[in-house]
Amino acid sequence: MELIFLGTGSSAGLPYIDCITAPPEREPCKTCLSALTPKGKRNIRRNTSAVVRLGTKEGRKATIVIDVGKTFQASALEWFPKHGMREIDAILITHAHADALNGLDDLRSWTLYGLIQPHIDIYLSQETFDAVKTSFPYLVSKERASGGGDVPEFKWHIIHDKVPFEINNTGIHVTPFSGRVYAIEKSCCLTNKSVVHHGFHSSSSPQDSLQTSPSFSLFDEMPCNMPEKREIFLSFGYKIDNQLVYISDASFIPEESWDIISSEASGYVPVCVLDCLQLKPHISHFHLAESVASARRIGAARTYLTGFCHAATHEEYVAMGEIVGGALKDQAETSALRTKGFSLEKGVPIWIRPAHDGLRVTINNGIVWDETYLNQLPPGELRRSWTRYLRRILFWKRPVMPSF
Repeated sequence: MELIFLGTGSSAGLPYIDCITAPPEREPCKTCLSALTPKGKRNIRRNTSAVVRLGTKEGRKATIVIDVGKTFQASALEWFPKHGMREIDAILITHAHADALNGLDDLRSWTLYGLIQPHIDIYLSQETFDAVKTSFPYLVSKERASGGGDVPEFKWHIIHDKVPFEINNTGIHVTPFSGRVYAIEKSCCLTNKSVVHHGFHSSSSPQDSLQTSPSFSLFDEMPCNMPEKREIFLSFGYKIDNQLVYISDASFIPEESWDIISSEASGYVPVCVLDCLQLKPHISHFHLAESVASARRIGAARTYLTGFCHAATHEEYVAMGEIVGGALKDQAETSALRTKGFSLEKGVPIWIRPAHDGLRVTINNGIVWDETYLNQLPPGELRRSWTRYLRRILFWKRPVMPSF
């Protein structure tokens, strides 16, 4: 299996125009300004998206895209030629936001006149499909098209929470599961505070079914005309062929989803991709401490973070990941990270690093490898690779030297 990150940024993407055009009297944004330099290219972060490539039962390599947001066209132009990709076998949509589906219209470049392929198969929830019908009616009903009527050709597949499905008789199996769930409750206007709760649907009534985790204050001030409730919103994560767990938009993972994604419940997971917007708590995304806690519970050999805003640079996230893995940093570097808001509870050391646009990860016989973190093997991965190699010798199978 190959995993190629097309984008690793939040809905706005990086750099922010506000930061690179800021007046001189304002404190400069280290992350956004570095994105304009050759050394800071990993701080250019388009909308979160990825390609998964893996073999089918016919022996060919299938290309599966997860999310096609506002920056998908630019990502495809940069990374598809580099990695020899052309046809798209399927697209998995996580949720009904612009950073996940506004690039659907750009897919006409693939299907118009059958230049690359006659159609593209789209897999999404009923709620997301309803949002597509509202925002892009011509993508669902061609009679709604205007102009020349040149629209992409899709086959829509409605998928359901925790119900596995096979992609087009390829032998590739995917299990969707609920990811993002959130709500806002307005406290008394006299306190002028807003408290955020994370929970999930367990009945037909959101108000009755909301189960809360520890709350935190998000805003110092909140207008009193804010509605008391904000609709609970679900986003799909995906487990693909028991090799990859992909969770790009999450603020809470329902307990019933853990049976699907954790190594303890479902077996060894080589790679996990996990949402991490910033260092401080946020209403609809994991912040770093939540990402680390979730990664520890999932127990993948490697966890790659995605969905960043500009709160920290790529290099700073690398340093934080090394600390989570047990590395010792000098006091000056640690203090600088704490100033940024880095603070974690002690726990089991794990391998966790920031993904970046264009990062290519390979999974072969359970062993994970990438070019960016070539010499940074997760705990136990070296031992596992040599164990597999020795087993092949002992059972008289043709040995293949392990690759790292």
